[in-house]
Amino acid sequence: MNELIELFRKELACVACYKDNTVGVYVTSMYRYFGYASDVLAIDPLKPKTGDLTGWMAHLKKTGASFSRLQTYQIALKSFFTFMMKMGIIHHNPAQHLMLIRKGKSTLNQPISPEAAFKLLGAFDRLSWIGTRDFTIVSVLWAMGLRLSECLSLKVGDFDPDYNRPEKTGTLLVHGKGRKQRTLFVVDRLYDNLIRYLEHPESPQEKSDFMFPTKVRTGKPVSKDRVRRMIGQTAKAVGLTERVTPHVLRHSFATHMYEHGVPADAISRIMGHDTIEETSLYIHVPDWMKKEALEKIRIPRGGD
Repeated sequence: MNELIELFRKELACVACYKDNTVGVYVTSMYRYFGYASDVLAIDPLKPKTGDLTGWMAHLKKTGASFSRLQTYQIALKSFFTFMMKMGIIHHNPAQHLMLIRKGKSTLNQPISPEAAFKLLGAFDRLSWIGTRDFTIVSVLWAMGLRLSECLSLKVGDFDPDYNRPEKTGTLLVHGKGRKQRTLFVVDRLYDNLIRYLEHPESPQEKSDFMFPTKVRTGKPVSKDRVRRMIGQTAKAVGLTERVTPHVLRHSFATHMYEHGVPADAISRIMGHDTIEETSLYIHVPDWMKKEALEKIRIPRGGD
């Protein structure tokens, strides 16, 4: 059995290109599960029932595992059994029907409304280069759902404005977690704003330059702390009472996309997530949408 877990380790590290600490956590999770399945449940770890896995998660919770750690264990289980299917060792994923682990309701990363986002964007002095830079940073974070690290690691050459200039459509190459890359479309007003920013005489010009550098030409991008302070101070200055951070803007992007009918799997790909379960944590569905979804449910005859 240990050989299978080590094959899983190689899959995560060499094929999926996960970071070392993520690989370590996933592999440790599987060793713990295998031990529990063999010693406590007395079952074949490769042939559990969904109830066995639910019992494993309940056991972890009783031992004091945090919410984030429980999520990690669940994702590790699903990833491992998906890999076993890929290898032809099993024919179905016993973890696929595990209920999503949800944290108690929190307002920490509640999305802001589009009106609040526009109010925030309208506060920047776009007559100055710094004001234009900060406006563009916030625009990219909110309109594309990027992680702050992804936004600040962008290079000038990552933006291609020539994909379809007549239709105001460009592409943006995003360098995500685990050295993964994804290409996103830049359209309409964001396309115009990005063009306008890069055409500013004080903006970086070389393709290898960071897109959002500091005012002093050090060759370094503006710092994460500087962006967090800038967003918080600007939100406070325009009278927004909501907590506004780069991560809140990412939550806002996911929620607004979902409210406009974009499927969760598409949002997941745009945001660079590995699973829809991860994306679902960013989608804050209002009560009226929950009610509407319930009203549309139809149980098939003979189904459950």
